[in-house]
Amino acid sequence: MSRVKVVTRSVQAQAASTAGRRSTYHHRDLRRALIDAALDLTLKQGPGTYKLADLCRVAGVSPAAPYRHFENLDQLIAAAALEGFALLEDKIAASFRGADWQARLKSCLGDYLDFIRTHPGHAVMMFHTRAQTVAEPDFNPTAPLDLPAPRNATEAAVYDGWHAGNAIFARYAKGLATALADSPLAPALATHARAIETALALFTIMHGIAAQWLDRALPDDWLDRGGRKAFEKIVLPWALGVAAQVQAQRTAPPRP
Repeated sequence: MSRVKVVTRSVQAQAASTAGRRSTYHHRDLRRALIDAALDLTLKQGPGTYKLADLCRVAGVSPAAPYRHFENLDQLIAAAALEGFALLEDKIAASFRGADWQARLKSCLGDYLDFIRTHPGHAVMMFHTRAQTVAEPDFNPTAPLDLPAPRNATEAAVYDGWHAGNAIFARYAKGLATALADSPLAPALATHARAIETALALFTIMHGIAAQWLDRALPDDWLDRGGRKAFEKIVLPWALGVAAQVQAQRTAPPRP
């Protein structure tokens, strides 16, 4: 697993938010304190670099404290990831705004990048952290997850996160097809299979932009103002290229 480098500005923003929450719970919400500690260390050190004991030190609780809420570190990480998927779902629900297809596509990108900037710790937990005790299946957006019955609370939590991720992608693909139904990309979204492929391609591009920013390989101004520069330099040229390819295929003479 590659270690994720995280920008200092993200660490500071997440730490400030966490500090504000800590001033209110004083460990009365132990579960919250432990998740916040995991988010902090994930940003500062990278995923897979700490143990439950490290989280206890950050949260200021005894080594036995986590077991009141979590069987192990995997269950705690799954809980944090599930929280992130819920936050992302809220963003997706409000996406695809605008009077024309380019504005709607730009809002989709901007909302995703805003989620990454606002919740970088959750993003790393969701997409870069892997369970140590539960083998993750290959992602296949064309088929529902076929998972065995969970044998314990850890597996149940990890499975919930996988289901949430698949469900969010399905909603995203459906929203994209609806938002771009009057666009030059419409033929690339005409069937369910093509809509899934197009949505997966776009999500890969958006996630790549976000990952580059998290790795400090992309300047801030590419994500400012709803990701305007990222949209103009990356997403829009891709969309126009797909539209041109589709049009060329539709107008090409039949093969002999």
